[in-house]
Parts: sequence; structure tokens; C-alpha cells
Amino acid sequence: MDILTDILNTFELRGWLSSRRELTPPWRYDFAASKDSMFHVISYGGAYLQVEGESSPIRVEDGDVVLFPTGHPHSLYDDPASPLTRLVHLDYNPQRGHQVVNYEGDGPMLLMLCGAFHFEYPNNFPLLHRLPKLIHIRGIQGRMEQGFADIVRLIARESATQQPGVEVMLRRLTELLFIQVIRLWIGQQAEASVRWAGALRDQPIRAALGLIHESPERRWTVKELAESAALSRSAFSARFTEMVGEPPMTYLTRWRMLRATRLLKNEVRMEVIAHVLGYESEAAFRKAFKREIGIPPAQYRKRG
Repeated sequence: MDILTDILNTFELRGWLSSRRELTPPWRYDFAASKDSMFHVISYGGAYLQVEGESSPIRVEDGDVVLFPTGHPHSLYDDPASPLTRLVHLDYNPQRGHQVVNYEGDGPMLLMLCGAFHFEYPNNFPLLHRLPKLIHIRGIQGRMEQGFADIVRLIARESATQQPGVEVMLRRLTELLFIQVIRLWIGQQAEASVRWAGALRDQPIRAALGLIHESPERRWTVKELAESAALSRSAFSARFTEMVGEPPMTYLTRWRMLRATRLLKNEVRMEVIAHVLGYESEAAFRKAFKREIGIPPAQYRKRG
């Protein structure tokens, strides 16, 4: 079971490019906290990235991609002494096309692409919210992993065109960018890492997650999942909770509800949803949904 694919499909990942900016000194952009994930691609040149709460800035160069999965506030600037150019609220807004700011003035130029990712889910999901506040994939002076580099170049090229369908192209390309960033980040983590990378790389926990995602309708017990992971019940529960962020049965319920939200949007009948997700009756499903999401499933469906 490809857990990452299943999660991103069910989350209904949406990408959006907000702007393409060609900048010359002095400049500074402050990015406010966002309810969505934010990203920046340094397509040409270099800059400094200051993450709120960190003491020292990070140098970002040609080819670097930075992702803030939980919308953490930060700043980008050419020099620490540069005055504020603009405070940016980078919330997902696909109704607005990307803004283009062309090169003006003298001095070294920076080409920066900025955008946001949005996930459709009405509650916090532990694996997503256990991602670090910053993921930084370095371009290594422009020599990126080939597949990743191709996506970055396509985004940069499409953002400079006025061809029909450009916004659709950019949305799809940015979604691919997110997936590639997560894949590369997972591959860079140490074997003993916790959070998302640890859960998806750890063989016992990955096996249990795979069973939950493949058959959410089954009435799993902690004992059955522990046996699939070749661990004792207590060792499995502790390991799962540490890496995933919540106990196995809590995760199973939350994943069922996440699947339910998508089925409700697709106008699947309530009794069918209850059966598909392993509930004894429609009433049992309605009760579980309201307890987890906060509103009855019929009301959630009406809200779209």
C-alpha cells in the first residue's frame, strides 16, 4: 500500500502559484502565518531566509525550494538591513492568477516563485501536522535531482508565459512539486527519525499503516496490528503513538472520518459510507462522524 499516495489523494492536495518576482536590491518580504502550506522556489540568484523564532538566517541559492508545511511565518531578503518591501498573506487563492513582477533597476537579480498548498480536511491530521515547520531542499548550486529539477524548470517557464491554460498547468505542477519535496525530504531523514518520515520509513509502523489504509473497514484491534508489525502489543502501541502522533485506534477512526468526508462530497449514500468504513449501522457512523468532525454528516455534506 502506497501510504503517501493514499494520504495526499484523500487530503485533496491543491497547489497554487501566487507570484513570480524578479527582484533587485534592496528588498525584503515578510510572510505572515498562514492556514495553508507556503513554498518558495529560488529559480535564479540568492537570498536570506529568516524563520520566525530562529536566531540566524539561512542562505538560499539558485535551485533551492523551501516549504513551510504548517504556514510558519518567515522573511526573505537580500540583506538584513534592507527595508520592508511588503507584508504578504500567502493564503491559497486559486481564483486569483499569479502575479508577475518584472526586473527593474541595477544590481544582482533574484527570480523567486511563491505559492501555497491547501488540504481539504476539517480537522488536524497528525501525520501532516507533525511535519517540521521548514523543509529546505537545496538545489546544490543548480544541480538538483533530475526529476525535481525538471518540475522546477517547468514551473519557472510556465510562470513567464501567457499561453492559454497556464494557471491549470501551474496548479498541477505545484502539486507535483509538493509530492517531490516530501519524497526527497523523507529520503534525506535518518533511519531513526520520528514524525512523518519515521512513520513512513519504519518497517513495522509502515506495515500497520498500510493495513489501516488498505482496509479501513476492517475491525482492527491493536493486537492484530501489533502482530502484523511483529511487535508486542505494548511495544507496538508506544512506537506507533510516538511516530504517528496518536494511538493506533485513534488514527484508524480519524482515517475513516477523513475518507468519509470525501465520500460525502461525492454524494455517496450514508448507508453505503457506513458499510464501506466498517460501521455496524448508519446510526453508528453518524455518531462517530459527529464526535470526530464536530457536526453531523448530513450537515457536512450540505456545506460542501
